Amino acid sequence: MTTKQIYIVIAASCLALLGLIAIQVRWMTYSQELLEEQFEHRVDMALCQAVETTTNEPCCGPTGTGSATPIKGCRAEDVTESMILSDSQLRRNLNSSLAFYDIQLPYTVQVANPTDSSADNIPAYSCQLDPLVAGDTRRLELVFPTKESYILRRMNVMIGSSILILSVILLVFFVAGYFLIKQKRLADQNIVFFNHMAHEFKTPLTNIKLAAGLLGRKKPDLKDDQVLQIISKESGQLIYQVERFLQMAGLEFNKNPLRLQPLNLEALLRETIAGLSPLIQEKGASLTLEVKGPLPLMEGDELHLRNAFRNLIDNALKYCESAPEIHIALEAPTPQQIQLTIRDNGLGIDQQELPGIFQEFKRGRQASSMPFSGFGLGLAYVKKIVDLHRGAISVIAERRKGSSFSLSFPVK
Repeated sequence: MTTKQIYIVIAASCLALLGLIAIQVRWMTYSQELLEEQFEHRVDMALCQAVETTTNEPCCGPTGTGSATPIKGCRAEDVTESMILSDSQLRRNLNSSLAFYDIQLPYTVQVANPTDSSADNIPAYSCQLDPLVAGDTRRLELVFPTKESYILRRMNVMIGSSILILSVILLVFFVAGYFLIKQKRLADQNIVFFNHMAHEFKTPLTNIKLAAGLLGRKKPDLKDDQVLQIISKESGQLIYQVERFLQMAGLEFNKNPLRLQPLNLEALLRETIAGLSPLIQEKGASLTLEVKGPLPLMEGDELHLRNAFRNLIDNALKYCESAPEIHIALEAPTPQQIQLTIRDNGLGIDQQELPGIFQEFKRGRQASSMPFSGFGLGLAYVKKIVDLHRGAISVIAERRKGSSFSLSFPVK
């Protein structure tokens, strides 16, 4: 994953977190509104019940002496606000009704004049005085000074759990982001280190191989010496692996690694096969190239495509327990596409290993059991080159029954 991709992931995660926080805040706001509506409904029911209960209670006398409800039976114009607020029986019924609806909050009572509110803007927690005071259009209104703190107390668990969950998510996000960036930096440093190390190895290995070849030419009697052959062969193998690593490192760091030019893919493939002819003869392999019809030119990087083809053919030669049989087919199924298929009779690949076969440093169990060194970079390099050419690669393989790699490239 590149640095740009990491920052894109972090930015997308930040947006997702902001969206989650917005949804959580909206959910808590909705819950608060719902609690307030429930509270208002319970207060309205308690208030109306208190007025109705007071209205239905009997009076002790018409003059009000010993009357339990001084305002009951009076005319609306004779009932003042102070009379309503000082009515003890109405107050007792209010307390009883509020307690019945589990409203244990301090409150004050006030009278709202009809001019204070329109039909579309009736004050909350209010009830009309009629029929307690016949013909009275004023409204009895309750005010709860501590209502907001009461609602918040009801939401304590919800708010606390939301803050806790969001805090944990934010903590995990920042820790994961920190370690992701840290690991990316370490990975980049490791690639740079191994890149320099590979360069440092390549020079002495090349000198060793050249010295072994020079010694064999100067002293013909040592040309067939087994030790000299081992030195030459193993140094060549190490140089090849170092070059593979350098190729992958170059692709990782170079934003535009391809040098595109019109290519004749058939000619390039024949040159690659010719360069591998000593290894083909050494393995006693049978290699056939089938070209179906004329092929159009394609835009490609000659060096990287040659290396990719070489890797696939080299694998077919190495990972085979008998004499390798390799069939290469090249065709243009459509005027806009060239397809290359390389089929062998080698060890094959287990079905469960196929999904990860193009990952870097990934080697199949069959390949790991062979006496050949390798880093698992060959197929990863091939996949990278095909992707850079906007092509596609697929593989059909079965254990002990060989493999078939298909590469397709677009043609402009």
